[in-house]
Amino acid sequence: MQNRKHIVVLFITTLFAIFFSGFIEYQNVLYSNSDLHKYIAMAKSFPDINTEVIKPYVYRIGAPWLAGLLPFSIPVNFFLLNSIGLFLLALSFYFFLTEYGITGRVAVITTVVFQFNRYFFQFLAWNYFQLPDTLGLASLFYAMVLIRRKNYLPFAILLFTGILIKEYVLMIIPAGVVLLYELKSEKKEYLVFAATAIFTLFIFVTLRQVIPAEKGEGLLSQYITQIVYYSKPLLLVKKFLIPFTPFVLLPVIFYKELIDLFKNNKHLLVYVLTVILLSFFGEPERLITPLAPVFFLFLSKIISSCFFYNHTDKIREKKELIVIIGMTVIGSLYHLWGLILLPDKLYSLVFTIVTTLIVTVVFLLLKRKNS
Repeated sequence: MQNRKHIVVLFITTLFAIFFSGFIEYQNVLYSNSDLHKYIAMAKSFPDINTEVIKPYVYRIGAPWLAGLLPFSIPVNFFLLNSIGLFLLALSFYFFLTEYGITGRVAVITTVVFQFNRYFFQFLAWNYFQLPDTLGLASLFYAMVLIRRKNYLPFAILLFTGILIKEYVLMIIPAGVVLLYELKSEKKEYLVFAATAIFTLFIFVTLRQVIPAEKGEGLLSQYITQIVYYSKPLLLVKKFLIPFTPFVLLPVIFYKELIDLFKNNKHLLVYVLTVILLSFFGEPERLITPLAPVFFLFLSKIISSCFFYNHTDKIREKKELIVIIGMTVIGSLYHLWGLILLPDKLYSLVFTIVTTLIVTVVFLLLKRKNS
């Protein structure tokens, strides 16, 4: 019953987050080279494959085909499917947190905070043509849940379908092996997992063999190009720190808790390293989104210890929690997307810095009070 209430809350917050994110003017010349036109072209070609679309987009046939299958206009199809996908993404995020021992109440709060992250959720709501990202991330997050629950048949189905949507599900394989070890799994469980992983990789490779795409970079050349791009430290900060606004400094403040999280869940450390390594396949900050569940799991544990465990000043703590959620919403404001647009990137930077500092001070005070 409690889960049902939480699911209803997340449905409502998903709708609000979608509205708050605004809607992309996809016909604007500013987005003429955007990924969205590739997915639109693929959807229009359904049930055929549009080989004019460049690599690697042409291999992500699942989501555009769904958009091409529905009877409405292509933009409406993408919007409807992406809205459903965003709700599934929120649910997979919520169940990921509860699977790791976070109470439902804290998991809902943390999921709502995730929904008002400008890169991890709101970009996907604003640019609803990024349906492959939305569905791919939902599949990735829930895959870890299924491994922990040892639900291998749904896990296999999720990977087989997920690889048709986007390559995200491959990130689970290294961490999955370590998780099986930590769960003291039997030999047959390793065999099932290995068979699932191998068949998923087979689908991944087969798509690249049977679809005659000539345009675009191959995986190796793309990776080399992008990793050289990140030789400047400022770009690393932009990609690996700013997306976690306004909580980016909490791993420094609560470094012991972060170490304990990885010490008790070594598969999460493997997962984080895998995501970081593979994130260099592209430039945008949103490519670090697969890190979100681990970071927000850490945040959930901090919120639990600071706000919900045997503390006496409940009124003050509620006010502090409201401040944190408020700073999250304010920190999500941006000059490129959102219902409320900031004037320019300087304002975005100021909002990022100010909200981060306020949240950092609040948590510093909480740590001192609780120590």
